Amino acid sequence: MSPELWLLTGLAGFAAGLLDSIVGGGGLILTPAMLNLHPGLNILQTIATQRTSSLLGTSVAAWNYFRHVSVERRIVVPALVSALAFSAIGVQFAKRIDPDVLKMAVLSVCVLLAVYTVLRKDLGLREQRRYPPRAEAWAAVAVGGACGFYNGLIGPGTGTLMVFAFVSVIGLDFLKSSAVSKSTNVAADLSSWTVLALSGYVVWLLAIPLIIGNMLGSYVGSKLAIRQGDRFIRFVFLAVVLALVARVGWGLLQ
Repeated sequence: MSPELWLLTGLAGFAAGLLDSIVGGGGLILTPAMLNLHPGLNILQTIATQRTSSLLGTSVAAWNYFRHVSVERRIVVPALVSALAFSAIGVQFAKRIDPDVLKMAVLSVCVLLAVYTVLRKDLGLREQRRYPPRAEAWAAVAVGGACGFYNGLIGPGTGTLMVFAFVSVIGLDFLKSSAVSKSTNVAADLSSWTVLALSGYVVWLLAIPLIIGNMLGSYVGSKLAIRQGDRFIRFVFLAVVLALVARVGWGLLQ
């Protein structure tokens, strides 16, 4: 791989990590970039190599968030464990469902997220806890399980969906929701990445610049989100949801 291509791959990883660490949606940048920069890869190699970098980058973002944002363990731990389990279940269902049906499901979810966010002007700008402490743990299990299942079944937009779910279901603000979703997303990604890596699909020569770029982007993006706060995250969230709508809608029309 030439130095120029190595650098472009790293820059794509940086941009994806930057966006993903704020509100998810890094795949909107990284997937088209990888397909254009490395057309010789098959789809499983592309997914496995991307997921290697996003797994480490999201871990950096989660570490950075939890250094500055206080979130109760009763929310983080149940959501993480539930996401890990249900992501593996979702993968099994994905093998048996028509891809076009999955695309329609993604499009429908994204449209609903966009409409709800626009109509709820105060969504995620301040905490509005909806359950007593013990019930919050069970709500976190439900959110982690649903988003983990979605991750295994469909994939694109999982991080964005998690942010929305923790805001709308549990009542966290956008900043805390981003913090929890990072650790939960790592758990949801871990099982599928392990299977792909053990099967030899990770192209490590490409993964190295992606990892470096994604980790740097995740660090910068999470710091930016912490500094700018909930209104900034809400704006980025809505932009990513609309971009997902456009991307999936275009794919269905082709």
